Amino acid sequence: MLTFALLLTAAFCFRVSVARLLPNDEPGDGKIYAQMARNILEQHVYSHAAEPPYDPSLIRLPGYPLFLAGIYAAFGHGDNTAVRIAQALIDTASCALIALLAFYWEPNEKLKRRSAIAALALAAACPFSTIYVATILTETGTIFFVVAMCLTATLAFRAVDQRRAVLWWLATGIISGLAVLFRPDSGLFAAAIGITLVATTLMRSVDAPEPRPRKEFLLRFFRASFLGAVFSLAFCLVLVPWTIRNHRVFHLFQPLAPAHAEMPGEFVPRGYLAWLRTWIDDGRYIGPVLWALDEAPIKIADIPDRAFDSAEEKQRVAALFDKYNHPPDEQSHDSSNAQSQPPPSPVDNRAEADEQANANSNANDNSNDNSDEADSGNQNDEDNSNSNAEPDESDQDESSSTDQSPTQAVEMTPEIDAGFAQLAAERKARHPFRYFLWLPLKRGLSLWFDTHSQYYPFEGELLPLSDLDYDIHQQYWLPLFAGLTFVYTLLGVVGGWFLWSSGSFAARRWLLLAALMIFLRVGFFATLENPEPRYVVEVFPFLSVLGGIAITRIQTRQGI
Repeated sequence: MLTFALLLTAAFCFRVSVARLLPNDEPGDGKIYAQMARNILEQHVYSHAAEPPYDPSLIRLPGYPLFLAGIYAAFGHGDNTAVRIAQALIDTASCALIALLAFYWEPNEKLKRRSAIAALALAAACPFSTIYVATILTETGTIFFVVAMCLTATLAFRAVDQRRAVLWWLATGIISGLAVLFRPDSGLFAAAIGITLVATTLMRSVDAPEPRPRKEFLLRFFRASFLGAVFSLAFCLVLVPWTIRNHRVFHLFQPLAPAHAEMPGEFVPRGYLAWLRTWIDDGRYIGPVLWALDEAPIKIADIPDRAFDSAEEKQRVAALFDKYNHPPDEQSHDSSNAQSQPPPSPVDNRAEADEQANANSNANDNSNDNSDEADSGNQNDEDNSNSNAEPDESDQDESSSTDQSPTQAVEMTPEIDAGFAQLAAERKARHPFRYFLWLPLKRGLSLWFDTHSQYYPFEGELLPLSDLDYDIHQQYWLPLFAGLTFVYTLLGVVGGWFLWSSGSFAARRWLLLAALMIFLRVGFFATLENPEPRYVVEVFPFLSVLGGIAITRIQTRQGI
């Protein structure tokens, strides 16, 4: 017990240090969650609006905002330091659950304690999940619920009587529902548990002393159906209040958050997103071409050549981006200003002529005189315009810089979106293998073998090496993090092999559960247009469990 206590203490100290030394309030999602929590406390409405009238919202599930609201209510509105300390405690508890999971999954009774210690050490030292205690994001809570649901499912599988099994499956369903209230994609973990329940209940245990009669298959089928129904019912019950609320407020059946975090009736550029899925294969392009959408200009130079199958296709994309970067309101701005100026009237008498001459001679002193724009084409003003060349050039430079600034007016319209949808359909038709297999495979590998350094001061891409920032020591940290990713992966594979080679039906069931937990999630996000590595940080607890088993078995074989 002393070893467990020391490791848990070290895990907590590590997480508190990260929370205090590397706090990060920058993620946009975190700002939305924090605003929702403050609105719950101060406006008594679930809304992401930052100012009145605080209309109700459904773009985020309520789990994490309610968690934040509870912390804010106890320690002060907006006290994110208290949130980080609470998340450090939660993540330390996750480490303890990981140790328990390794204890139950280790098939050798004599090695259970050692496997639990090794898994706890791997989880405690894992920097990939630890950094999220310092951010206002859902990952820390999600990891806790995911490991907890896996542990209760393990206890449900191990239950020796029906009543105990039903209780554990009820608990698993409730925890799975809570996980979904934090992150909707946690339903993938619930699906992994459900598939494992059905598959392993229907299969004949190889540990049985003799083959079971054929009629017993029906008993196993009814048992799988009953326990699956208990698990599913408990899962759905957790989502009922949120579903009822959305139906009453928005008149929609919306048990989860919308796929694109949109409010009812809000335009979603599905065609553009479909086009992105035809070429994006890693996370480095997400910021310039996805998160910048409707916020900043998108340049054709930001798109790699592999996004185009021909020069003609590149021209079509460039034309669509030109329309996006220069919406009709902006294109008509200059012309409308010019049209708003009255046309110059003819000079009919000497007084008017003198007035016109005086205006021309005083143009240098009146930089705000709009008549220069109206008369800029007149040959009579040539000398005057030359004398004003320097301020005119500065105005042009300012206008040019405004066009390139992030505040430039941009707009993704349904017409532009339809153009991208057509391009996406053509690219999928030309290369279905690339779209349905090759690109998801590349995205999956990119998700997995990333440095997973997000939200650290040195975050970035390892390759190409020439782009490393030596000022923030990326040349040291990123290779280290990439190496740690490889180590955790290798230990996970070795641990899975030991479970399989044990020949135990229960051990192979744990391997199936771990594999489904990992690959269902990676496979799902590999099909999306935003393959952010942070979406797979939830799989590292399972690598720690399998890695703990691997370390123990390797030590045992070497006589350590």
